[in-house]
Amino acid sequence: MLIVLLIIIIFLFMIMLFILSRSRVYIYMDWQWDEEDKCVQFKVSLLHITLYQETIDLTELDFPSLDTDNHAEMKEMYHLAKSVLKKSEIEKIDTETIVATYDPSITAYLYVSIITLVEWIRSHYSNKRHIQLDVSADFEQETFQSVGECMISVKMSKTIKGIKKMKKLRKESENSGR
Repeated sequence: MLIVLLIIIIFLFMIMLFILSRSRVYIYMDWQWDEEDKCVQFKVSLLHITLYQETIDLTELDFPSLDTDNHAEMKEMYHLAKSVLKKSEIEKIDTETIVATYDPSITAYLYVSIITLVEWIRSHYSNKRHIQLDVSADFEQETFQSVGECMISVKMSKTIKGIKKMKKLRKESENSGR
């Protein structure tokens, strides 16, 4: 009787592992960027359960200087994020952006760069997912404005290795005193 119970428990455990490995991790990102408010909210969910949630106020964030010796760490983090994004799928993007700076020529360059990125995203994902990207330029304002949300999904089996690398990089950067 005990052996049968043990076999059932092992079988159920293996089914749970299989379900978790086949499930998708959903990463939600909501942002608002205007004169008063510059914030990003992240939320990570698995099987409709929120695992992580954080709101970052970008006005209070101290970005590391690019003149420091952390280029290797930044490059490794960039390649890690790039590899995770290659394995991910964009489920939804909604944004409304108004490009405006103090200089009209900078506004024009920035607008063209953002439109190029938007058109690439539309051509790559248009028939698969919900993509709503509205970008306009305002040459009379001086403040860049953007409001939007994005949802990306990644298979759990593909993210475990990336999560381990991210934890290792974060631990190394904390130990180096950043």
